Amino acid sequence: MMELVQDDVDQELLPLFLEEASELYPQIGDALRAWREQPDDGQMERRLQRSLHTFKGSARMAGVMRLGELAHKMEDRITGAQRSPSFWEGLQNDLDRIGSMIEQLHSGSGATMTEADADGAAENGAAQPAAERVPFSHVSRRLYRVVRQTGKELGKKVNLELSGSEVQLDRGTLERMTAPLEHMLRNAIDHGLERAEERRNKGKPPVGDIRLSLRQENNELVFEFSDDGAGLDIARLCQKAVEQGILQADDAVSESRIMQLIFATGLSTADKVTEVSGRGVGMDVVRSEIAALGGCIDIFSVRDKGTRFVIRLPLAKAQP
Repeated sequence: MMELVQDDVDQELLPLFLEEASELYPQIGDALRAWREQPDDGQMERRLQRSLHTFKGSARMAGVMRLGELAHKMEDRITGAQRSPSFWEGLQNDLDRIGSMIEQLHSGSGATMTEADADGAAENGAAQPAAERVPFSHVSRRLYRVVRQTGKELGKKVNLELSGSEVQLDRGTLERMTAPLEHMLRNAIDHGLERAEERRNKGKPPVGDIRLSLRQENNELVFEFSDDGAGLDIARLCQKAVEQGILQADDAVSESRIMQLIFATGLSTADKVTEVSGRGVGMDVVRSEIAALGGCIDIFSVRDKGTRFVIRLPLAKAQP
């Protein structure tokens, strides 16, 4: 719900967002007016959706979460809705709210929560009554922040798309899954997503996409984590595994088994160690934590298309 979203503003990225918003906001308005005049034109509809998607990603990257949520709300309105007078009025009202919030940010009067404020609120959270089950959205601000900080450190623009935020899960399970998810985000930005110029050369948009969803299937919770990056380098993984004695040079192994090598302790394909990754520690811990919760993780990857992980956990909380 919109009322539950709090800003977590990155003061370094905010001016860049406001500069970008000065171009995107008029584009959204023009696209909305053009589509309203030709409501059966699918190209006009897609133009509006693209502008909203770009605006949403930029707002979230800067930590202006309320604006990102409002743009997301407009996207949801568009999908499968009847083109009634109230439909157009609702979109225009949302657009007007976006414009008002942008003006507040420019004037410095917007009621925003900075990262320091957010940390203080989290530390004081112990005074609030603990709930047995919490929505996945409970950690969304933290995940968006990881993406912002990692992208800024590595000089990459990244859009994180979360879905299934309303799904409820055991608080302890969510707390134990947060660190593995954070590592997977950093890993995807560092190793998975290419730099903007390389993405353009491959015919991709310069902004990388990471999607994380949660859903319930029967008696399982299913996380799906994917990126649209370079995919796994199977040959390099195999070479590193041979160098480190995990595989023999003449071993006949399937591609799916080679993909599983990213979970091997100490195995890294990074050319150098950075503050983000490259030590060969991380994905093995991710799998260990998931196994401790009684779950499993599968990996699928296509070169130059991206990588997808599917994590399945039992609904009942695993004992530590």
